[in-house]
Amino acid sequence: MGLLNKGVTVLNFDETYDSQATLQSYPHEEIDFRHLQHVNLFCEHDSLNEIKRNLSKRKNRGITFIGSGNYHYVTFSLLNEIRTPFTLVLFDNHLDLDLSKNKEKRVLSCGSWVSFALEYIPMLKQVVIIGASHAASIPSTISNVVIFPGKSQQVYSSKLILSTIPTEAVYISIDKDVLIQRDAITNWDHGNMELRTLIHFLDDIQTHKHVHGVDICGEINASPLDRLLPHYKAMIRKNEIANINILQSCLSSTSHDVRGA
Repeated sequence: MGLLNKGVTVLNFDETYDSQATLQSYPHEEIDFRHLQHVNLFCEHDSLNEIKRNLSKRKNRGITFIGSGNYHYVTFSLLNEIRTPFTLVLFDNHLDLDLSKNKEKRVLSCGSWVSFALEYIPMLKQVVIIGASHAASIPSTISNVVIFPGKSQQVYSSKLILSTIPTEAVYISIDKDVLIQRDAITNWDHGNMELRTLIHFLDDIQTHKHVHGVDICGEINASPLDRLLPHYKAMIRKNEIANINILQSCLSSTSHDVRGA
């Protein structure tokens, strides 16, 4: 059990990680997407195809740092690479589900990518969303989504969460907006989960399941000038500490029979 694939990839949409020197010190490969247009919050077809092409060339498929939560839809492309039945385990303060009935006008975005994954990825058998304080009512027609809402007084056991995962294979996606602001700062509203609770869940899931990959997003958007200000430096450092804790949890769970990319 544990993380099956090896290595770390950092995606560069907006230079988010340039100020996280300790994170950058971990061996990794970087993919530069700064030249792409129409990719902030939503993604147009041509840009999505280029993202897929570049992702397919990477050597490291274990852990992917996406950047701001505005680009969380990249997870849709990462899920497309899995060739065995799997469950998506999503830690997020939002559902990222488009529950509107008008599918013709739906676009791939940071707020709809889970719906696209359920519709277009046949190997995806279940979605388990943990920590969402924006937990709307799910239509009865969507039977393969399980939600553990994020409430300040609500505590879920790892055993209960694992009981809702029907497959041996999982993919884990983390938006740090699921965390309380004491442990991370994003450009979205925050949930109530503590970092230590997230790490505990990660450790238990990786102990009992084959993890095909993990991605992390939720960096704060800041201009190059803002990154020089003490206030922003403190927020970036807080996010970096969270990133490193998540990364170390994933690296420590790497399966002994690691498969290359």
